[in-house]
Amino acid sequence: MVHRLVVYLVRHGETPSNVQRRYLGWRNEAMSEQGQIQIECLKRHLPERPISYASDLDRCSETASILFPSVETKVTEQLREYDFGDFDGRTYEELKELGSYMQWLNHMENITPPNGESFTQFKDRILHFFAQILEDDHHSDEPIAIVTHGGVIRTMLHHWSKQSDSMWDWLIAPGEAYRVILVKGEDQWILSQAESITGS
Repeated sequence: MVHRLVVYLVRHGETPSNVQRRYLGWRNEAMSEQGQIQIECLKRHLPERPISYASDLDRCSETASILFPSVETKVTEQLREYDFGDFDGRTYEELKELGSYMQWLNHMENITPPNGESFTQFKDRILHFFAQILEDDHHSDEPIAIVTHGGVIRTMLHHWSKQSDSMWDWLIAPGEAYRVILVKGEDQWILSQAESITGS
């Protein structure tokens, strides 16, 4: 038997750090006014009452409250962005002379930022969360909405896809979403279709 799920992967609206090109991981920064406008525009392209989950950071919980005001969104720290540790809040220009930063930048899958999270920890956290909710909700005909961060969305699209070589093959801007169709055959979910959705 083949199961089919429709999942909306939504990136939160723009923040000041996004504009300034600063690393933004676990810092709890709210959306900018422009970010709120982006989400209001995106709202008309998404279902009104999906099964809704969100990262517990303000920029995501606020995005979910704008998009799905009549739904009780389940918030969780498992959907947080990668923890950049000591690099969080800083730009490439501010970090480029730092040896530990350049080592991480060139080998980020194998090197952990100081006081941050390894890529393996990040990926395991996300995969565990998605495995659980897909099993819990696959019997439902309702779409699932996940309001989260760019790194989380790229990681999952790459994981489900059998065609992309890297998570960086997937582009996702603040205030953008993907409508994803997943199918499950014997033991794993596979990406059948991924359609980008913007508020424009």
